Amino acid sequence: MRLLQAGVLALWLACTGAQAGTAPAEQGSGESVLTMRVDGELTIGTQGEVEAYALRTELTPDIQKMLDKAIPKWAFVPIEQDGKPVRAKTPMRITLVAREIGEQKYEVKIDNVIFSPLTKEDREAAERAAGKAVARMNRLPFPRYPQELMLAGIEGSVLLRLRLNPDGSVADVFAEQSSLYNVKGSRRALDKARALLEKSATDAARKWTYSVENASAEQTQDIDVKVPVKYSLKGPDEIERDGVGVWRYEYRGPRLDPPWKKADDMEPIVGVSDLNNGEMVSGNTPFRLRDRSVLNQAL
Repeated sequence: MRLLQAGVLALWLACTGAQAGTAPAEQGSGESVLTMRVDGELTIGTQGEVEAYALRTELTPDIQKMLDKAIPKWAFVPIEQDGKPVRAKTPMRITLVAREIGEQKYEVKIDNVIFSPLTKEDREAAERAAGKAVARMNRLPFPRYPQELMLAGIEGSVLLRLRLNPDGSVADVFAEQSSLYNVKGSRRALDKARALLEKSATDAARKWTYSVENASAEQTQDIDVKVPVKYSLKGPDEIERDGVGVWRYEYRGPRLDPPWKKADDMEPIVGVSDLNNGEMVSGNTPFRLRDRSVLNQAL
């Protein structure tokens, strides 16, 4: 575990000549947690009950037992087709969070669950089948890795929320949440490091473009996408496996909503800990828990 101290932050500011306003305003301090992602699929019955589920991620017996106890209790708003309730199957991504509650004691909860196709192929196929616009990211340069963080070996991630123009350019960009991985230090230093990653990601995203298919200009204006930007010194294979089926230490900031967000119960809630590198979430989902408070209970 790397240590990031306030003195390191002072050195950054001196070396980079950072002035007030060069990084996004810090909007709340982060928290230290352990997270783990678990992939699977879920079948919902006509009454909104969990009819079947399968977890593809290999888990330890204790985690498997926790989820086997929790998932069957979930209740969903029934899925309807032509006005009638139907059985429905969906991919599922569970994010677990563990918080320290004592000396070497942790409380485990389900932090979030996503019921959306996350691979590029599955997501685009689902959007086309539903008659929705399909947004595909063009080949883009990766945001600049802040040199001061790279030299210190600090890795992290930023979850961006983008709103697209009809021509596929980015109308608005907002950093919804950011995390640092496997690093400890003063909150001031850690929050400053998050702000540096957020600035790097948002600056780059303003120049991105997308190819948009299957949409009128009016529909395209409503497209927004959630995209993770990973800053890692690992190889591609290691990045893909990081946090899947194993605990990962994060210093994670609060999740914030962009100013253009509309009240929409069908919009999936996505956090920085929920997505792998290269994944993207867009649009709404018909899969809705009746009561999301079941996700915040200790397992």
